[in-house]
Amino acid sequence: MKAAAQRMSEAQGPRTQLMRLEQTLHAELGTLSAGVEPLLAEVRAGVAALFPEAGGTRLAPKEHEARHEALLRSLDELEDVLEALQLAARSGRPGASAARRGG
Repeated sequence: MKAAAQRMSEAQGPRTQLMRLEQTLHAELGTLSAGVEPLLAEVRAGVAALFPEAGGTRLAPKEHEARHEALLRSLDELEDVLEALQLAARSGRPGASAARRGG
Protein backbone atom coordinates (compact mmCIF):
# COMPACT_ATOMS: atom_id res chain seq x y z
CA MET A 1 0.00 0.00 0.00
CA LYS A 2 2.82 2.40 0.87
CA ALA A 3 4.60 1.61 -2.40
CA ALA A 4 1.43 2.34 -4.39
CA ALA A 5 1.00 5.69 -2.62
CA GLN A 6 4.63 6.56 -3.34
CA ARG A 7 4.24 5.68 -7.03
CA MET A 8 1.11 7.81 -7.24
CA SER A 9 2.88 10.69 -5.51
CA GLU A 10 5.84 10.44 -7.89
CA ALA A 11 3.53 10.38 -10.91
CA GLN A 12 1.66 13.46 -9.71
CA GLY A 13 4.84 15.37 -8.88
CA PRO A 14 5.47 16.70 -12.41
CA ARG A 15 1.76 17.41 -12.88
CA THR A 16 1.65 19.39 -9.66
CA GLN A 17 4.78 21.31 -10.60
CA LEU A 18 3.34 22.11 -14.01
CA MET A 19 0.10 23.32 -12.43
CA ARG A 20 2.06 25.60 -10.12
CA LEU A 21 4.10 26.92 -13.04
CA GLU A 22 0.95 27.68 -15.02
CA GLN A 23 -0.65 29.46 -12.06
CA THR A 24 2.48 31.57 -11.58
CA LEU A 25 2.68 32.42 -15.27
CA HIS A 26 -0.95 33.49 -15.40
CA ALA A 27 -0.55 35.59 -12.25
CA GLU A 28 2.67 37.25 -13.42
CA LEU A 29 1.92 37.70 -17.11
CA GLY A 30 -1.80 38.43 -17.04
CA THR A 31 -3.08 38.64 -20.61
CA LEU A 32 0.44 38.07 -21.96
CA SER A 33 0.12 34.47 -20.76
CA ALA A 34 -1.97 33.81 -23.90
CA GLY A 35 1.30 34.03 -25.82
CA VAL A 36 2.73 31.00 -24.04
CA GLU A 37 -0.43 28.89 -24.11
CA PRO A 38 0.55 26.86 -27.21
CA LEU A 39 3.86 25.94 -25.59
CA LEU A 40 2.15 25.13 -22.31
CA ALA A 41 -0.16 22.79 -24.21
CA GLU A 42 2.89 20.99 -25.63
CA VAL A 43 4.42 20.75 -22.15
CA ARG A 44 1.13 19.44 -20.70
CA ALA A 45 0.96 16.76 -23.40
CA GLY A 46 4.57 15.77 -22.79
CA VAL A 47 4.12 15.52 -19.04
CA ALA A 48 0.92 13.50 -19.47
CA ALA A 49 2.68 11.06 -21.81
CA LEU A 50 5.82 10.68 -19.72
CA PHE A 51 4.07 10.54 -16.37
CA PRO A 52 0.76 8.72 -16.90
CA GLU A 53 -1.79 8.68 -14.13
CA ALA A 54 -2.11 5.55 -12.00
CA GLY A 55 -3.21 2.69 -14.22
CA GLY A 56 -2.20 4.60 -17.37
CA THR A 57 -0.19 3.11 -20.20
CA ARG A 58 3.55 3.58 -20.02
CA LEU A 59 5.45 4.37 -23.19
CA ALA A 60 7.86 1.98 -24.85
CA PRO A 61 11.50 2.97 -24.19
CA LYS A 62 12.09 4.49 -27.65
CA GLU A 63 8.81 6.44 -27.53
CA HIS A 64 9.61 7.56 -23.98
CA GLU A 65 12.98 8.89 -25.10
CA ALA A 66 11.45 10.68 -28.09
CA ARG A 67 8.74 12.28 -25.92
CA HIS A 68 11.35 13.24 -23.33
CA GLU A 69 13.44 15.01 -25.97
CA ALA A 70 10.35 16.77 -27.33
CA LEU A 71 9.41 17.90 -23.82
CA LEU A 72 12.90 19.30 -23.25
CA ARG A 73 12.70 21.22 -26.54
CA SER A 74 9.29 22.62 -25.56
CA LEU A 75 10.60 23.68 -22.16
CA ASP A 76 13.63 25.36 -23.75
CA GLU A 77 11.37 27.23 -26.16
CA LEU A 78 9.04 28.21 -23.32
CA GLU A 79 12.01 29.60 -21.42
CA ASP A 80 13.07 31.66 -24.46
CA VAL A 81 9.57 33.06 -24.94
CA LEU A 82 9.24 33.92 -21.25
CA GLU A 83 12.58 35.73 -21.33
CA ALA A 84 11.47 37.69 -24.40
CA LEU A 85 8.18 38.63 -22.73
CA GLN A 86 10.02 39.69 -19.61
CA LEU A 87 12.39 41.89 -21.63
CA ALA A 88 9.51 43.41 -23.60
CA ALA A 89 7.58 44.17 -20.43
CA ARG A 90 10.63 45.71 -18.75
CA SER A 91 11.51 47.85 -21.75
CA GLY A 92 7.97 49.20 -21.97
CA ARG A 93 7.77 48.42 -25.67
CA PRO A 94 4.42 49.43 -27.20
CA GLY A 95 3.61 45.87 -28.27
CA ALA A 96 4.07 44.63 -24.74
CA SER A 97 1.72 47.21 -23.26
CA ALA A 98 -0.88 46.60 -25.97
CA ALA A 99 -0.69 42.87 -25.30
CA ARG A 100 -1.08 43.53 -21.59
CA ARG A 101 -4.27 45.48 -22.26
CA GLY A 102 -5.55 42.62 -24.37
CA GLY A 103 -5.29 44.52 -27.66
